[in-house]
Amino acid sequence: MIPKKKSSIKNTINFVIVVLIVLLTGCAHKLEIKNLNQYQNMSLNTLAKPVKIGIVTSLNDINHNKLIKGIATELGRYSARVILPYYKSGSNPVDIIATISIDSEYKGSGWNFLINWPGFLIFTPAWHGYHYTVFNNVRVLLTKSSDNQKIDSFNIPLEFKIRHADIGRTWTEISYLEVSAIAFIGGLVFIQYDDDITPMVAAKIQYPIGQYIAEEIISRINSYGEIDSEHNITDKEIVKDIDNLKKLKDKGILTEEEYQLKKNKLIDQLLRK
Repeated sequence: MIPKKKSSIKNTINFVIVVLIVLLTGCAHKLEIKNLNQYQNMSLNTLAKPVKIGIVTSLNDINHNKLIKGIATELGRYSARVILPYYKSGSNPVDIIATISIDSEYKGSGWNFLINWPGFLIFTPAWHGYHYTVFNNVRVLLTKSSDNQKIDSFNIPLEFKIRHADIGRTWTEISYLEVSAIAFIGGLVFIQYDDDITPMVAAKIQYPIGQYIAEEIISRINSYGEIDSEHNITDKEIVKDIDNLKKLKDKGILTEEEYQLKKNKLIDQLLRK
């Protein structure tokens, strides 16, 4: 027969383990960008004439490169053939060169202290998340490949308001089991930005922000006027473009309306050849 004292200790330990499991598995807030819809395009532009665009970038940041790839993918929705990365020597000829660079700044928030302490008392990190802000400044230079004549250049400043929390920080909610010192100290530390969320932010913005920037690039190209193609797009390339459009539609990147509009434009081009 187990003595009552040992049984009491065992029950206490089991209770603590259960509480820890509940706290550590339940205190998470999925990454959310509160203002992402702010960067939605409300118009549907298309290129006046299919062109080849080469994207030049010297970025070594994997998260920045993800956005560049998103821009390239979205440009393909506008009847553009995109080469990424493009090198002025050794690459296939293009009509337009898009030189893209990105500067970023990452910030935490003083609110995170209060969210962690005394916020742990009502599980604030789990249902509200910690506050972070990511600033991206995207710089684009568009030039004609034939003579390096400038088509346009512009900056697109982006500011993302983020909410997120995971076990890497919410474990400090074990302050429930002592006198809250852990949550207090954790709150002071968590004022700073959490580098762990950067890849998640990059994945979240890749296509919606890629589309937002691609739309601006297409608008600037159309505003410039007619651009003489330095090459003849073959029938095979046009058929491949139509096939790529279908793949984009099947993945949900293109709507049925967008798909039909762009497909018909390519078919018209094919029939005129």
